[in-house]
Amino acid sequence: MLPIASGNDDRNLIHYVDGGRFDEIMLTGDLTGLNNFLTNAGPNARDDHDLTVLMRAAEAGNLMVVARLLDLGANPRLADPKGKTALHFAAIAGDDGIVECLIDAGANVNAADTFGRTPLWSAAAHHLPDSAVVDVLLRAGANTKLRDINGVSPEDML
Repeated sequence: MLPIASGNDDRNLIHYVDGGRFDEIMLTGDLTGLNNFLTNAGPNARDDHDLTVLMRAAEAGNLMVVARLLDLGANPRLADPKGKTALHFAAIAGDDGIVECLIDAGANVNAADTFGRTPLWSAAAHHLPDSAVVDVLLRAGANTKLRDINGVSPEDML
């Protein structure tokens, strides 16, 4: 069983849920199972690594689950302990559909993690500069000049 926080990022309310069940939901896209899974935990539930279910869905590239989580009120601006948001995870995974969905839901395109890396920085570092993810982030107004702690900006990689 994995500890999951519930509510609006309220880490004081811990529920124990079956993490394997969430992984199964991710693989099958079982939206009814997702609704049942989140009944007690809430749409901003976190796993034992302090990742929200939205971050995990974005990382897994499951657009259907991401969209459903957003419909249920998942907050796309929440960050993990390293400052990464669901948008960072989607950008690293290279999923332009999820990136668009998260941006439409209010994700911050210039959110910086603890290393100063934005979703655009992550996309540029993990994918070819002409990737669809980079295009989506640029159209959404991502800043190409923001530098990480090592002084590298997305512009340097594009």
